[in-house]
Amino acid sequence: MGFIVAPTVQSALGVLLDSGIPVDVRNPCSTMKRFIVLTVAWWILIVSYVGAPCRLVGEIDYYTMALFACQRLEGLPVELPTLSLVLCLVLCIVLLPNSMLQVSAFRWNALLHSIGVATLAICLLKPVLSSSITFNTTFIESMEFIGVVTGRAAAVYLAVMLLVISRRSVLSEWHSLDYTETIAFHRLAGWWVLVMSLLHSLAFVAFYLQRGGWHELLEATIPVALSCKDPEDPYCWNTLGLVNGFGVVATFAVSILAILSREQVRRSAYNLFYFTHVVLSFLFILFCGLHDFPMVILMFPGLAFYMKDRIVASLTRKELSDVTAEVLCRTGTSNVILLTWNTAPEVKFMPGTRWVYLHERGVSRMQWHPYSVIQNGHRAQVLLKGVGDWSESLCKQVSQEALKLRIEGPYGKPMAQNSASPPRHLLLVAGGVGISPFIDLLSGLQWLEEAGWQQVHLVWAVRGDEFGGISGAIDWRRLCERAEVSVFVTSGEAESPSGMVDHKMGSNSEVQAAASASEMCRHRVLILSFVCITLGAVAADFLVHNWSTWARPRVHSLLAWASLVRCVPLLLVLLVLLAVTLLKFTLQRLSSKARWGRMPEERGAEGPEPNLCIQHAKPDLQQLVEQQAELGPLEVKVCGPQRMTATINATVLQLKKRGLTLELDSLESSL
Repeated sequence: MGFIVAPTVQSALGVLLDSGIPVDVRNPCSTMKRFIVLTVAWWILIVSYVGAPCRLVGEIDYYTMALFACQRLEGLPVELPTLSLVLCLVLCIVLLPNSMLQVSAFRWNALLHSIGVATLAICLLKPVLSSSITFNTTFIESMEFIGVVTGRAAAVYLAVMLLVISRRSVLSEWHSLDYTETIAFHRLAGWWVLVMSLLHSLAFVAFYLQRGGWHELLEATIPVALSCKDPEDPYCWNTLGLVNGFGVVATFAVSILAILSREQVRRSAYNLFYFTHVVLSFLFILFCGLHDFPMVILMFPGLAFYMKDRIVASLTRKELSDVTAEVLCRTGTSNVILLTWNTAPEVKFMPGTRWVYLHERGVSRMQWHPYSVIQNGHRAQVLLKGVGDWSESLCKQVSQEALKLRIEGPYGKPMAQNSASPPRHLLLVAGGVGISPFIDLLSGLQWLEEAGWQQVHLVWAVRGDEFGGISGAIDWRRLCERAEVSVFVTSGEAESPSGMVDHKMGSNSEVQAAASASEMCRHRVLILSFVCITLGAVAADFLVHNWSTWARPRVHSLLAWASLVRCVPLLLVLLVLLAVTLLKFTLQRLSSKARWGRMPEERGAEGPEPNLCIQHAKPDLQQLVEQQAELGPLEVKVCGPQRMTATINATVLQLKKRGLTLELDSLESSL
């Protein structure tokens, strides 16, 4: 959820309970003070860097990477500004509550929006504080200042956005955040990157046009030849046009990236979205680095996380040849199958948040698709419906023989150390196969004794032709022990549950072990990771600085300048990134020996099948949510079609305006 200032200490304390910051329940005021001080300090440091205060008052001779950028730091090490920025951007983010890294269902995040609003406000101050008399001079100075400030803001947003693109990292484990929870943060930061990049480009276009017309704009944005007597004279090389040309390419790349990232494109042409997203993101990062090297240093921590995540993922991918596939529904309008395979018990992630990537070479050699996984001891299950080309093809391949699948994961929300939460009711709303994560959640409730849920109510809306097959594959006896269940058959005649599957979803008769890394272990891994990243960023900056000092006197052409002064530094950073990634991977493997404990053995319940409350109607979701909210504080989780999610979102917003206490968690229907 986005950060909202709570009216009382108790409600504000609820925001902190799931964060990485230890919460002293006995002294909530000190916890709140710590939270406010850390957040305000981080915000002031970031805005001070973005705002370029010395540019605001007219001083222009400054070191570009300095935090406050007021003068050249000739008496200090050149690496000091880099160290200050990395510490500010990355290490301080670890100390912030995880609520600052989440986006509410209403696309609100105070951290991201406040930086953007402050940047825009600072841009408006320059014309007011300008000491120039003429309009032309004031306009030129203002456009240059706006270009600098918005460029810095774009760099900060890009650096923060890259911190959360890893599916599994020490940052997400520390904050107990799932990758799916940070996707919204990634999207919102990405839109701010686009806005600031466009403002940066437009401001400098106006700057060059006003100062020298179209001729200067052309020379300043494209590496065209300059009119000079001696082409080998460095002053005749159009380095400005080359560097700004890299920025123009980056701006076009991020603009196309934004267009193809729209929800309509993602849902209708996912393959187009995914592959263009990967390619254009690479081009954008590459040309940003060629345009302005300090951006590479700011991106260093996020890129280090991502490289380690991809290395771990490639090493842990499994190819299974004995995946059982059972057809639950096969009609003219719906295909639903149940995939089952044996695996090691997964206890590092919270039940209800676990998911895997599936890949079938016979369907596509390139595509990997995410699905919620239901963990039952040594057995994992995925409920899959054919809703696209890939899933439809996989459903049609199901026969008597076992499938051969490649699996990456599982991923999910790491087990929280501080899991105590205020008491509240829990309402689970599922549509069709969207019931999967809630089966996993309810069957694993013995792990969440401190979750604070006083009463759990599951509402499942399903089509009549899918009800029989899916319902027959669910262990309703076990689920009904943990929640009040209401089933709504929305269309057609409901078939009787088949009950012909080998292993029902939610049944769990095996002893499971719970892994919980000690607090000391988590701190050790966190400290080691960020020491490696910080030293790596400083080392990269040091290498590039010394390389540039050596290379500049040795270049004799614009091409050599581009190669030695712009491209080689990026290769040096890449080598340092690889070294840091391998070092982090080795240290974490040596330091992450989890402490295992045994959960009490819990056998499947004996007795008759429960009587489900089945209604042949569409559920009144607004009324259901309102009834539960009136009973007390309510947490709502929804996983289903877009229309169902939109209805729940609108209802929660209305009830919040009435003063009721609700939290909303919208799960991706693809998961």
